[in-house]
Amino acid sequence: MVTVFTKFPIKSEFFEQYSKHLKEAVKLHKMTEQEGFLQMQLLAPQNMPHAAENNSFIIVTTWKDMPSFVAYTKSEAFSESHKNMPSRDWFAGSPSVEIFENIDQ
Repeated sequence: MVTVFTKFPIKSEFFEQYSKHLKEAVKLHKMTEQEGFLQMQLLAPQNMPHAAENNSFIIVTTWKDMPSFVAYTKSEAFSESHKNMPSRDWFAGSPSVEIFENIDQ
């Protein structure tokens, strides 16, 4: 099993718009229909007083295995879902992807 963290650093003035965009865009991903898809979470940043600002929205997906995730990234559904990305002005940096294997299976 693999878990994928896709992180999007967003400027704080666009948090509300990006949250709405993310909820709508995820429907286009059609992940739940993909072979090997197990679950997904959408996480919005929260901040604590006296701590560094957190501005990363995170999509957490869990897949049966790496080939299932890779197949999704090559699918038409993946391509279609990335056609209407928000303005670059919303981003505080570049998105990143981190992939982890579950070792307690």
